Formats: sequence, C-alpha cells, structure tokens
Amino acid sequence: MFRGGCGVLERMARVRQILKERPVIPAIRTGRDITRLFKGAPRCVFVLESSILDLQKNVAQLSEAGHVVFVHVDLVEGLKTDPAGIHYLVDMIAPHGVISTHRTVLEWAKKAGLLRVLRVFLLDSEALRKGRDLAAQSTPDFVEVLPALSVPLLPERMLKEMAFPLIAGGLVTEIGEVHSILKRGAVGVSTSQSVLW
Repeated sequence: MFRGGCGVLERMARVRQILKERPVIPAIRTGRDITRLFKGAPRCVFVLESSILDLQKNVAQLSEAGHVVFVHVDLVEGLKTDPAGIHYLVDMIAPHGVISTHRTVLEWAKKAGLLRVLRVFLLDSEALRKGRDLAAQSTPDFVEVLPALSVPLLPERMLKEMAFPLIAGGLVTEIGEVHSILKRGAVGVSTSQSVLW
C-alpha cells in the first residue's frame, strides 16, 4: 500500500530551506558524482540516470549523507513507471521525491507521499503553453524547465504562468549563468557540472 501524505510538509520545508542556502542542485549520472557529495553540506540532489540494480545503494548513500534525493523515474533503467513501479520505488528505494515529464507518474507519486518535480522542455511558445497546462493539471511541488538558459530570456509574465516554484536545468556551465537564473525568481538550478556544486 502506498504511504499517504506523511511527512510531505516537513520534507517540502526542508527542501525549501536547503535550496535557499544552496540553490545549485547536483544532477548526478555516475557513481563518481555521488562520491563527490559525501563530504559536503546537505543538498537537494537529482539522480538523472541509473539502473534499478544500483539505484537503492545510490539513494541510500546520498540520504545517509544528509541529502534530499529526487529520482528521475523516466530515466531509471529497469523501472516501469506505473503504480507498481512507484510502489516499488517507495518501498525499496525510498527517495524523497521524483522527477518526471508525465502527469500520471506525478499523480501516483503524490498518492505515495513523494515530493514531485515536473520536468518541462521549453522548445517554443507551444511547449511553454503545454508545460503550463500540464503543471496546472498535475500540481507538482516544483517545475523544472529546460534548458535553464531560457529562463533569463523569458518575459516575467511567462515565468509567472507556471505558478509553481521553478527550477532551471540544462546547459548551465558558469556561475554567472546560475546567478542570472536565480535573479529571475528560480528557486534552484540543476546542473551536472560538478565545478558548480
């Protein structure tokens, strides 16, 4: 049985506090990325690529180091994103939250008591409209927009249309880019560039 909303408000408050102090979110793809995070202060961490075979160990190590871990469930090799897959994720992997581009996955994750990040690709104005509509339907805890470098270029009204706390991800390579994105109101910037962590 799915865990209900137990602890969601507390986890959300913790995520907001961590992002306020450390808004750069490590987006990890390898075990070497994980070892870089063991000594640092608690962070929000996005696990972008993994196999079901090593995901439990990776999430456990990150959680034990004090990090809040979000798993991009669409990219986990061997995990089917259906109710049984989410149930397995909750019971066996125990991340704090999930990232997905699919409304149904976010709905199942909500029932399971997980925090949810909707990932939206801003390719053009139609993609922005669809992303806004998907966010309104799925009511995620955060919306991650990609590429991050589009955020400083978007009009203020378009950013406000998302109506959920924004995280920007993708193509960020310099600290100046992080600052310009945060100045536009994003609460975090996810990046696989470890020099920015």
